[in-house]
Amino acid sequence: MTDHLRQKRLLLVLDNCEHLLEASAQLVTHLLQECGNLRILATSREPLGITGEKVWSVPGLAVPNTEHLPQGQSTLLRVLMGYESVQLFVERAQAVQKTFALTGSNARIVALVCRQLEGIPLAIELAAVRLKAMTVEQIFSRLGDHLGLLTVGSRTAGSRQQTLRATLDWSYDLLTEQEQSLLRRLSVFAGGCTLEAVEAVCADASAMKCWTC
Repeated sequence: MTDHLRQKRLLLVLDNCEHLLEASAQLVTHLLQECGNLRILATSREPLGITGEKVWSVPGLAVPNTEHLPQGQSTLLRVLMGYESVQLFVERAQAVQKTFALTGSNARIVALVCRQLEGIPLAIELAAVRLKAMTVEQIFSRLGDHLGLLTVGSRTAGSRQQTLRATLDWSYDLLTEQEQSLLRRLSVFAGGCTLEAVEAVCADASAMKCWTC
């Protein structure tokens, strides 16, 4: 691979490096040292931790503020279609129901679905697939059980991408035992927390060491 890339000027994309983090870091370091015109884009739940790395945190899709939506129908539709989460929901909905469209009658409930799912692409896609058997209103009314409802994904996707629970389980299993313990304790917070609050909840040394790292 090094010999093949050494004289080339290109961008190499490495996906899902978190499950082979050390090996990925070693590979990237070696390639960048040997191939002067190579640039690498790596996706990972955790930074590689190598010299020259620039970390870009990818946020969820933009979601509408459902408490401050415009009243006029045409304005409402135009504003909502400006949000990435709504665009994705409509696109995936039309893939399973060709006649689906964002209208004055369903626009607000679609906005509520996207906001409830916090702009998470996989969750929005799994919700949209449910339009084969449910209305948008029925989907929204059942979102209190995210993990039970969002279970039908693409058969060609990896198993961890076919249900929301599988995605969460896969991510959780990547954590060390200390990190899992810390995450369980941090789950008592909603909408963020302060360092002092974390110290109060994660008082033992092992959990705090994990947090500070």
